[in-house]
Amino acid sequence: MRDVLAPESSRWRRVTSVFAEVVESAGYQQIIPPIMEDLGVFTRIGEATDVVTKEMYDFVDKGDRHVALRPEQTASVCRAFVEHRPLTPWKTWYSGPNFRYEKPQRGRYRQFDQVGIEVLGVDDPLLDVEVIALGWDFYRRLGLQQVQLVVNSLGEPEDRARYIDSLRAYFDAADGLSDQSRTTLAKNPLRVLDSKRPQDAPIIVGAPTIADFWSDEARSHFEAVQSGLRQLGIPFTVDMKLVRGLDYYRHTTFEFVGGTLESAQNALGGGGRYDGLVEALGGPPTPGIGFALGVERALIACDDEGVFPAPDPAVDVFVIDTTGG
Repeated sequence: MRDVLAPESSRWRRVTSVFAEVVESAGYQQIIPPIMEDLGVFTRIGEATDVVTKEMYDFVDKGDRHVALRPEQTASVCRAFVEHRPLTPWKTWYSGPNFRYEKPQRGRYRQFDQVGIEVLGVDDPLLDVEVIALGWDFYRRLGLQQVQLVVNSLGEPEDRARYIDSLRAYFDAADGLSDQSRTTLAKNPLRVLDSKRPQDAPIIVGAPTIADFWSDEARSHFEAVQSGLRQLGIPFTVDMKLVRGLDYYRHTTFEFVGGTLESAQNALGGGGRYDGLVEALGGPPTPGIGFALGVERALIACDDEGVFPAPDPAVDVFVIDTTGG
């Protein structure tokens, strides 16, 4: 965790202001969820994920309630939807700090800020396109030119389940998989695809791809998303190994990658569709999609590209002689 002093703090405010301008022009309104929630809100994002098992700051408070500092805000937004039941489609945006117990390094902090949007109540691939386009526009407004968009689809829940079974069988039979990935495999085979360890790379290259398991509906949805991005002139790459870090994603997943950042920490932000999360939190079946973008990494990328500088700390001073001399 760290302090952010002026003039850098002014640049942080400007980032949020630019983001608000971009998304509010598309009808998104701000939500300010609490920083601390009941632990159960976040365990719904996937009890096999590192976010839940290793990275959350959770504790029992003085009222004997098991609570956690939020590691992300999508689950909080969905909890708020279940509690308040706003009219759908509900289009909302947020900003603020999250907390994860991770090893600090360039672009990764234990307290980190994000801006993001969520849309609940619409199952339409063109909405996926709108959401991705707003993220793309935000980076362009910052002046970034070396941002790459990567997309994939995890299909229907049944498609994903069959794919996970196939991955588990494939990696179980593979020779040379790292011990760390063997441990990950036991909890979540999809996460093995994210391994950056050199000994895992040749094994991952030969792994089955999700496209072999898509239903007709899933394939049609993803093709519509790609078509919409092409019509908007947004360049993208399809990466069948892109699964994102949380268990709630279905159908479209995407990531914005910084071309100037080191490969291990080059994701500026990302998101996807999570059509089952509201239901897992006790609400009615409600489709949802959104993204979260890291403020720290965006500003690092801006520094690398020499754009969106901090404001000049100098002030104008006027001296007036009131003595009449």
